Amino acid sequence: MQENTGLKRNAFRRRPRGFLAAVCGACVIAVVLVTLASQVSAQSKPPAPGSVAAISPSAPAVAEAADRLLKQMGAYIGSAERFTFHADVMFDHVLPTGQKLQFSATEDVALQRPNGLYVEWSSDLGNRQFWYDGKSATIYDSETSFYATDIAPPAIDGMLDKLFSQLNFTPPLVDFFYNDPYKSLRGMAQFGFPTGETQIDGRSCRGLAFVEKHIDWQIWIDTGPQLVPCKLVITYKNNPSLPQFSAVFRDWDFAPRIAVSIFTPDIPVTARKIPFATATASTGSKQ
Repeated sequence: MQENTGLKRNAFRRRPRGFLAAVCGACVIAVVLVTLASQVSAQSKPPAPGSVAAISPSAPAVAEAADRLLKQMGAYIGSAERFTFHADVMFDHVLPTGQKLQFSATEDVALQRPNGLYVEWSSDLGNRQFWYDGKSATIYDSETSFYATDIAPPAIDGMLDKLFSQLNFTPPLVDFFYNDPYKSLRGMAQFGFPTGETQIDGRSCRGLAFVEKHIDWQIWIDTGPQLVPCKLVITYKNNPSLPQFSAVFRDWDFAPRIAVSIFTPDIPVTARKIPFATATASTGSKQ
C-alpha cells in the first residue's frame, strides 16, 4: 500500500467530494484560470523581437494576491526562532487494486532554530518519532521497535535536504520547517489564485489554490494576527486514484518553553537499530 504523508516537495508537497461538487469545483477553477490568464495577457506588452523575454519560457501564472499572501506567511514562520504546533491529519492509502482507504493521524512539532526539531506522528497505522539535535537525525517506530540514526548537518535546512536527497525520508509537513517556507512551497507552482475567506475551527482564514505538474494543493492562511496555515489539502495527480492528504493546524505557539532534552532521542534499550533507508521504507515514505 502507498501512504501519502503530506510531503509537498515530493510531488506524490495534498476530501473526497460528491460528483456534482467536483464538477462545479472544476468549473470554478477553469473560470478563475481563464480570467487569470486574460489578466496576465492584458498586463503584458509584447516583447521586442530578439529580446531575452521573446525567447524565454512564459512565467507561471500565479496571481499577485496569492503569491503575496503565501510569501507573508512564509516570512512570518521562517523568521520565528522557535515554535510548536499540532495538526490533525487525514491521508489516503492506495491498494494495488486502486481502492483508496482513508486513515487519520495527529502530528506534534517542536522546532528551535538553528538546530532543534522534534516531530511526533500518531496514526491509525502506527506511531513514529523523529529527533534532530544539530548533530544527528533519528527516527523511531514504536510499532516495530526499530530505529535508525545518521549524522546530520548543523542546521535544520541542511539536515532536511540531506534527509530528502540521501536518506530517502522527510517528515510530514516538512515545507513549514524551512527558514524560507515560501520558497519550498511556491517553487513548482504553475498556477495559483485566491479562493476566498472561510471559517476553520472558529478562525477566519483566506484560501489559496495552486496547480503543479504532479499535484494540486490548497492552503488556508489565518487572517491574523498570526499569519499561520489553518489547513492544507493536497491531491496527488501522478496516481490514477488521486489520493489526498489534509492537515488542519492548531495551537501555534511562537513563544513556547521547549526543553533542550526534547531534541535528544529517547529510544528504549530494547529497540533494534537498522539502516536509515530500511527504517524510512517501513514508515511508508515515498520520494
